[in-house]
Amino acid sequence: MFETRRPLVGRTAELAHLSGLLDARRQWVFVSLTGEPGIGKTRLLGAFADLARERGIMAIAGRATEFERSAPYGIVQDALADAHQHPELAGHLDGLRALLSRETGTGDLAGLDRHRRFREMRQGVERMGASSRLLVLMDDVQWADDASVEVIDYHIRHPPNTSAVIVLACRTGELPRGLARSLTSANVVNLPLGPLSAAEADTMLAGQSAPPGRRQLSRPGRRRLYERSGGNPLFLEILATLPDTPAADLAEVTGAGALAGVKGSGVLTEVTRTDALDRLIVAELAGLDPDRQLVAQAAAVAGDDLAAAFVAAVSGLDLPTVEAALDELVRRRVLGTAGRALVFRHPLVRAAAYQLAGPSWRRAAHRRAAEHLLARGASDVRRAVHMEHAIGVGDADGAALLVSAAGAVSVNAPATAARWFRAALEASPADATPELRVSLAAALGVSGRLEEARGLLHELVREGGANRDQAVGLLSAMQRSLGRLEEARALLTGELARVDDSAGRPSLLVELAAIDLLQGQWDSAADNASQALDQPDQASPQREHTSAARPGTSASAVTLLAVAELYRCRFPDGYRLLARAKTFMDALTDRELCDDLGVVAPLAWGEFIVDHHDDALRHLARGLQVARDHGRDNVVPLLHAARAMVRSALGEIEAALADAEEAEEIARHLGSAEMLAFAHVVKSRPLLWQAGPEAAAPLVEEVLHGPGMRSAWWRTIADDVVSEVLMSVGRTEDCRRFLAARVGGDPSGVGPGAASVFARRARAEAARGDMTAAGQWYERAVAVVASGAPPARSADVEAARAALAMAADRPHEAEAAAREAVECLVTARLPVGEGFARMLLAEVSADAGDIRTAQEQLGQAKALFARVGAAWPAAQAGRRQRGTVAHGAGGRLSEREREIVELVGEGLTNRQIGERLYLSPRTVETHLAHVFRKLGVNTRAALARRSAGRW
Repeated sequence: MFETRRPLVGRTAELAHLSGLLDARRQWVFVSLTGEPGIGKTRLLGAFADLARERGIMAIAGRATEFERSAPYGIVQDALADAHQHPELAGHLDGLRALLSRETGTGDLAGLDRHRRFREMRQGVERMGASSRLLVLMDDVQWADDASVEVIDYHIRHPPNTSAVIVLACRTGELPRGLARSLTSANVVNLPLGPLSAAEADTMLAGQSAPPGRRQLSRPGRRRLYERSGGNPLFLEILATLPDTPAADLAEVTGAGALAGVKGSGVLTEVTRTDALDRLIVAELAGLDPDRQLVAQAAAVAGDDLAAAFVAAVSGLDLPTVEAALDELVRRRVLGTAGRALVFRHPLVRAAAYQLAGPSWRRAAHRRAAEHLLARGASDVRRAVHMEHAIGVGDADGAALLVSAAGAVSVNAPATAARWFRAALEASPADATPELRVSLAAALGVSGRLEEARGLLHELVREGGANRDQAVGLLSAMQRSLGRLEEARALLTGELARVDDSAGRPSLLVELAAIDLLQGQWDSAADNASQALDQPDQASPQREHTSAARPGTSASAVTLLAVAELYRCRFPDGYRLLARAKTFMDALTDRELCDDLGVVAPLAWGEFIVDHHDDALRHLARGLQVARDHGRDNVVPLLHAARAMVRSALGEIEAALADAEEAEEIARHLGSAEMLAFAHVVKSRPLLWQAGPEAAAPLVEEVLHGPGMRSAWWRTIADDVVSEVLMSVGRTEDCRRFLAARVGGDPSGVGPGAASVFARRARAEAARGDMTAAGQWYERAVAVVASGAPPARSADVEAARAALAMAADRPHEAEAAAREAVECLVTARLPVGEGFARMLLAEVSADAGDIRTAQEQLGQAKALFARVGAAWPAAQAGRRQRGTVAHGAGGRLSEREREIVELVGEGLTNRQIGERLYLSPRTVETHLAHVFRKLGVNTRAALARRSAGRW
C-alpha cells in the first residue's frame, strides 16, 4: 500500500529508531507517528515497510479515510485485506475477518460482546505471529472509525504475546479520543515528525528526490519555496509543480497572504497550513478539464472503491470517459496505485476534490452511489455510508435504510449507529419520531454521549405518549450513570405520583429503592422495596402472572430489601430476606430475568457478605450468561466486579483479576467514571496479592486522593477494601486517617463490613500507641459481631484482639485470639485471609519467644499464598520465615520491628524507612518506640549497634 516512489530525504533518526525496534525483537510495541498534514508520514511508512522487507519481516498496511468513518472496522479490515498478499497468513486472516463481521448479541449495549471479540482477535494475532514477525502500518488514524479505535486501544492495553511492531500515523493533535490515554503506556514509542531542515528541502528540490514535473529552480528559488512551505514536504511538492509565480502572487494563491503566518520556527499554525494546503491542491485540481475534474470529484465520493464502473455511476458519465479520465488522473498524480487498486495520492487531495464539488452535487452523487450499491446487492450498512450524506427531509426510504443499518451496527459501532439514527430522525416526519428518538438516545448513551442522550430523553418524558415509560427508564439509568442521583430521584418521585395505582408502580418503586441504596438511604430503600412487595401479585414467586408488572420485580424488591436490612445491621431479618430473594430469583426464567438483570449483582453481593459464596458465584454466572444471550450488557461491569470480589476472597486470584479487568474494560467503554473507579477498587486487592504494593498503589491512591464515589453504597465497599489493603501493606497510619475521615462509630450504614472496618481502626490506633481509642473501636467491632454479623468477619475482630493484647504485653491472650482468627478463616474457606491470619499468629509467637511455632505458621502461610498465586504475601512470609531467628532479646521483636531495626542499622531516616516499607514516618516512629522499650536502648546509635550483631 505504501510505496516509496523516490528516495526519502531526511528522517534519518526516525528510520534508525524503527530499525532498532525491528532488530530488538521486543514482544509487542506500538509506535505513535505524529505530524502535520503533508509532513511525510505516509512516505515514511513506505520506508518503514522497506526496512521490514529487508529483514524478512512481513509488512502489512491499512489506511483510514475521512469519508468512511462510519463504516465499522474500516482501517482494520483494510490492513487484513492488504495482508492477503502473504499466502502463509491466509488461514489466520479469514478467521480474523470473520470475527469482525460476526453477528453478536441483541440490544443497544454490547460492550461485553465486543470485548470478547477483541480478546479472540488477540488470540488470532498471537497465532498469526507465532511463526513470523510482523510490521503493521496504519495511516491516517485520526480518521479511524470508532470500532477500529476500540480494537487498537484494546491491543495497546492488552498486548498479544507475539513479536510485532505496529506504527500508528496520525495528524498532530487529532488523535482519536479513545486512544489518547492508552498511547501514554510504557509499550508505546512516540515519534513526532517535524518539518524538513533547509538542507534537506534543498536536497529534495534539487536532487533525485525532486517531485516529477517540477520546474527548474535556482538556489534562491528553492530557499524561497522552503520559507513559504515551512519545511512541509507535500507543500514543497505542490509549490514546486506550480507555474513560476512572483512572490506576491504566490501568497495570494496560497490563501490571501497566509504564508506570511510562517513563524520563526518555520512552521505554520495548523489552521493556516491546512487552509493553505487545501487551496494549493484545489488550484492543482482546477487545472483539469471538466470531465477529469468531475471524475476526480466522483472518485472522492466513491472512496476506496475506485472501480471504473462505480465511479461512472457516481459521476453520471459513461464508462469509457471515466476509464480515460482515471488513467489521466494517475498520470497527473492526482491518483496513484496500491497493488491493483487505484487510490488518491494523498487524503488531502481527496479532501480537496470532495470540497471542490458543491454540496448539492455531492448529495446527489452520494445518492447515486447508494443506488448503484443497491443494484449490486450491497448490504444496508455499506449503502448507509453514502445515504448518510444523501438523505433529505421527507425521504422515508432513506430513513428506513439508515434505521436498518443503524440497528445492524449498534452492537459493534454505537457511535455510528447514533449518527445514522440522527440522520434518519432529521429526515423523518415529526409524528413518526418518538420510537426513533428513543433508539437514538440509547445509542448515544452506549457510545458515552450521556448528556446528549439525557437531553433527548427529557424531551420525550415531557411530551408523554406511548414511549414515556421506556424514556423514563432510560433517563433514570442515564442519570445514575452520570451520578445525578438526586435528579433520578426527582424523576422517579414525580412519575410515582403520576401513575398512582398503575401496574407499573412496583417497578418504579424498585428503581427508587435502588437509588436509595446508592445514596446510602437504607431506611428509605427498605420502605420503598417493602411498598413494591405490598402491591398486588408481588408477594410470591409462584404467583399467577396476572399483573402487568415485570415478573422480576418481586425478586428485585426482596433483594433490595434484604440488602437494606443487612446494611442497617439487622442481620436476622437480612438473612431471612436474602433466602427469600434467592427463591424468587431461582423461580424466574432466563427471559423473565433479563428484564431485571440489575438485581443479580445486589443479590450476589448480599450472598457474598454473609459468606454464601457458592450461591453468589452461581447467580453471577447465570446473570452473565443471560446478559450475553440477551444483549443486556449495561449490567455486566457490576456483575464482573461482584464476582471479582467473591473470587478474591476464595483465593481465585487470576480469575478475580480477569473479572476486575472485564469490569474495567466495559465501564470504560460505557463511559461510566463511577463504575470504572469501583472496578479499580475491586482490582486493587487481588493485584496487591499477585504483584505487590507498587502495582496496587495507583488504584488505591485514586480512592485516597480522588474526588470520591457519589454512590454511598459503593463507597462503603471501597472503604472496606482500601482499609484492608492499607493494613496489609503496613500503612497503619494511613489506614487510621482514611477510616477516621470516612467512617463514623455507628455501624448502621457501614453494614456487615462494620466489624472488619472497626477492627482495623482498632489495630491502627494500637500501632499508633493510642490504646484507649484502640479499645473503644475494638468494643464497637465486638458489638457488631454479637448482633449477628457474618462469621468470617469475626476473624478481623480476633486479629484486632491479638494486636491489642500484644501491645499490652498479654502474650497468652494474643496467641489465643490469633489462633481463633485462623480457625474462623479455615472454616470460611478463605485461603488468603487464612494466610494473613497465620502470619499474625507467627508474629505473636515470635513476640513470645516461640520461634518454632512462628516458623511453622509462616511456612503454612507461604504455602497457602503460593497455592493461590498470591506471590507478594508469599514472598513476605518467606522473608519473615528466614528472618525469624532467636537472638536473645531480639527474639521478642515482631517481624516488622526487625525490618525497621535493620534499616536503622543501614543509616536510613524514619521517612526513608517509611518509603521502603510503605509506612508513614509516624508509624515508623511508633514501632521504634516499641523497639526501644523492648530492647532497653534509648538512642538510634545503640540500636544500630544491636542490629550489627551485638545483641
